Amino acid sequence: MGGLLISPKFKPVYGMLGTTFGGNHLACAAAIAVLDIMEDERLIDNAAKVGAYLLEELHKLPGIKEIRGRGLMIGIEFEESIKEVRSKLLFEEKVFTGVAGTHTIRLLPPLCLTIDEAKEFIRRFKKVLNA
Repeated sequence: MGGLLISPKFKPVYGMLGTTFGGNHLACAAAIAVLDIMEDERLIDNAAKVGAYLLEELHKLPGIKEIRGRGLMIGIEFEESIKEVRSKLLFEEKVFTGVAGTHTIRLLPPLCLTIDEAKEFIRRFKKVLNA
């Protein structure tokens, strides 16, 4: 489900914007249920806490050019290609990461990631970097 805000400078025209499943009752009920869970389980607070932990630990690791991010959306940039590091993470450590270009590993874990799971990621990531 998504939302869209349009500047008042643009005049909407009927039929200009639409979607096959947009605005139906089931999609709206599902979106409200997701928002309720996010609030009840304090997932935004968790993302901030676990993300801060990850950023702090990542800054301690050698060989990283830059670390940027907010919450659990984190980019880890290297001077050289990340192909080998990412391959080792996946095939040897069973950790799947995203990419943003040829030099940046992208982390986008779920909002419910725990500190223990983040610690396990750091352990495996260190192992690959030290190999």
